[in-house]
Amino acid sequence: MASKHAWKIEIIPWDHLSPKHIQRMHDQRVACGWRASEVPEWVESAKRGGKMFYWAVLAENVPDRKTSLERYVAAHPKETEPLQDTATEIRLTRREPTGRDFMPVGHVALDVHDAEQDAKLGLPPNAVWVHQLYISSALQGGGYGVATMAQVEAVAAQEPMKGQWMALDTLAKEVQKETSDVGPIDVGNGSAMPITSKEEWYARQGYQTYEQGPGYTYQTADGHSIQLRVSYMKKKIGGGV
Repeated sequence: MASKHAWKIEIIPWDHLSPKHIQRMHDQRVACGWRASEVPEWVESAKRGGKMFYWAVLAENVPDRKTSLERYVAAHPKETEPLQDTATEIRLTRREPTGRDFMPVGHVALDVHDAEQDAKLGLPPNAVWVHQLYISSALQGGGYGVATMAQVEAVAAQEPMKGQWMALDTLAKEVQKETSDVGPIDVGNGSAMPITSKEEWYARQGYQTYEQGPGYTYQTADGHSIQLRVSYMKKKIGGGV
């Protein structure tokens, strides 16, 4: 069933060859608190036809759009200028950019993993992975994350990926309860984040947990290492078995 929020967001491809797009991606990852240092790796991956990012943009007919964008800019003073739609390819497939201005309020990535590794995880063939979903905290609660997921699911089912399943990993919901007394964890760039799980949020979008395994290792505020389990989730998006 289509999301009732899907209309609120449109997605525009990240231009991995544009210095302005690259800098904005870095700024948003710093704001997110996770993996800002990996942006150069994502640039190289995109050049090879690998992981592809999309900007999340408020749809033109969203109520109070101007007010929402003003709130966004106030929360992110480095992001006052719009970007332009300049990406000329998606996973090495040519596209015609529109050149229009837009103001991204978040982003998300799609990727196709090694088929053998997917099989080892118990995934069916033709799975497309979603990574690095981010919507500014200044706008959270408006259904924009749900809308962004709906939009990338539609893209993943089309050329050039032609996915039949969406896949993702996220911190297991049990981890949040098991580590309630741990406090924030160090996620790099001088940032500390509370341990939170989005597993139940993804479940409400139709994703099913099919496997759990060892996940990420982090440093706690008192200097101890802690490994957090992840849940692997999937959702049917296309035709076929």
